[in-house]
Amino acid sequence: MDKIVRNVIIFAALILVIAAAFMVFIISKDSAQDTSKNSVASQDNAAGTTVPTDANTATTGEVQDATLSVVGGTYVITPSTLKKDIPVRMTADLASLKGCSRSVVIASFGVRKYVQPGDNVITFTPTQSGTIRIACSMNMYTGSFNVE
Repeated sequence: MDKIVRNVIIFAALILVIAAAFMVFIISKDSAQDTSKNSVASQDNAAGTTVPTDANTATTGEVQDATLSVVGGTYVITPSTLKKDIPVRMTADLASLKGCSRSVVIASFGVRKYVQPGDNVITFTPTQSGTIRIACSMNMYTGSFNVE
């Protein structure tokens, strides 16, 4: 019996080591992609003001601000309804995002970003209407927001 318990403990430890290595790989991969994909640049619009934009945004000068937080294991976006074709600047509330909830995926808009201190803003342009799903990279934290 002791041999079985020892083998189960060794197997569980091995699984934990593999899972931790996988998480490190995913986080480092997401960070590398986000550096090129979600980097924020500044462009001047016709009014002469600086507007944060990314490769997907139109330079209309209008930006929607939103906040991303986690409440009871669910992503909450405030406001919960965004406008189509207008760039979004979503600030992650790092105090409420723990563990894998910091690896944010909005598949409908090609967003994959690991938010962290000093880099907690997600920028994208909603290009389709409807209910949009948001999840962590492990699909443990989920939520949704509307685009109209």
